[in-house]
Amino acid sequence: MKTLKKILLTAGALAVIIISFLLYMGFFASAKIEEKEEGGYIVVGMNFTGPYSKAGQYIGGVDTKLKALGIVSTKGFGIYYDDPKTTPPEKCRSFVGNILDKKKIAEIKDIQSHGLKIDSIPKAKSVVIEFPIKNMISFMIGPMKIYPVLTKYMKEKKYKPVLSFEVYDNTEKKIIFVMQYTSESI
Repeated sequence: MKTLKKILLTAGALAVIIISFLLYMGFFASAKIEEKEEGGYIVVGMNFTGPYSKAGQYIGGVDTKLKALGIVSTKGFGIYYDDPKTTPPEKCRSFVGNILDKKKIAEIKDIQSHGLKIDSIPKAKSVVIEFPIKNMISFMIGPMKIYPVLTKYMKEKKYKPVLSFEVYDNTEKKIIFVMQYTSESI
């Protein structure tokens, strides 16, 4: 009986720890959906094909190259072109990097020789949900929690997705999940 009691106490304590951690991470918090204009960013980055779970490495690589050029950014981004539920991980396409202040663009010389390209994310009608960055696990829990909510909302409203991207705001400690849309029927 003592062994069973210890096992049950250990399992209970472990369950409390896991639930507390998930509460802290925001896993059980309700996702507040907003419809608003989002975008209007100048971005510097690189194309990446492969599992979206590896995008952070490429964002870090862009950040390192920009720092070597004397450019510091506090916001990263990822534009994700394929649905990972229907596209094999090795074929998922994205464009990832950093969001720059428009004033800093003039400071960048010959960006292509560094393997980077400058582009923009236009401002458009969007469905947006913010998720807190608590630690690196936020980048795994966030998409698992947020994308099903965004997808369901878009289907209910009959919005046709145009562009899906994430903004990683290191100053405000949040991930902004964005699905730009058109109201034409899907």
